[in-house]
Amino acid sequence: MILIEPKKPLNILAIFAHPDDLTYYCAGTIAKWVKQGHNITTLCCTKGEVGTLRPELTKEKVAKLRVKELMDANEVLGVKETLVLDFPDGGLIDGSKLREKLIYYVRKYKADRVITFDPWVKYEVHPDHVIVGRMASEAATFAMFPLLYTEQLKEDIKPYHCTDIWFMGMLGHKPNYYIDIASTLEIKILAGLKFEGTLELIAQLFSPDISPYNVTPKDMKKLAKNASRLFRSMATAMGRNVNLKAAEAFYVQRVLPGHFDNFQEQMMEMIGNSTESPKIE
Repeated sequence: MILIEPKKPLNILAIFAHPDDLTYYCAGTIAKWVKQGHNITTLCCTKGEVGTLRPELTKEKVAKLRVKELMDANEVLGVKETLVLDFPDGGLIDGSKLREKLIYYVRKYKADRVITFDPWVKYEVHPDHVIVGRMASEAATFAMFPLLYTEQLKEDIKPYHCTDIWFMGMLGHKPNYYIDIASTLEIKILAGLKFEGTLELIAQLFSPDISPYNVTPKDMKKLAKNASRLFRSMATAMGRNVNLKAAEAFYVQRVLPGHFDNFQEQMMEMIGNSTESPKIE
């Protein structure tokens, strides 16, 4: 699967479920694309309002905290436009309504590339990840049909042919594309530290004596050091597969009307032949 190198900046729409998803899975890639001059719009489908283990907080308070974290992280990454939808967090998203909304945004932003979750990954237990990944995939492949959701079509919003979709994070297929993030790994780490969820994870793994909810400057220095250790080890492990110092891995599909352009690959895998070598950028 070979992607055509763009002659002009791409319109890239990143679609994810919760405020911290994108930063954790592909912030290095987003920061690199920003530096390359592509137009990045990030779209978070929920406000992450149930994403806490602290019973003293309300959903409204958590939502406000998570959205601020996202905005702060995107500022670090250089993302200029961040959209936050109001679908419910915690497995209650109506797929058909989400699909219609995402098709609207693919059309509105003329998204050449969509980046999202792989909804076909094995053992993915979070329903928000599955439904967002699936509906984002459908939006990428169906936004070009002029007779679908005709009420959306206005003078400035037309059917649009998205060219490719990038699945991030946990994948249900061997990666076929790697992005070299050696130059943006530090940016990813700084963005990740904007999220309470990152601090919770780092404290749990490396510093159980530190409360991630009341962090002193001394504590933050220690957590930041361990966050760097974690993110760097993940990027190094991915990069090792393709002789890169640091990388993020994706499964990329080119988009046809209502389909992915993967018929030949599926046939080759069905008869037991190996897949093509991954691409590196």
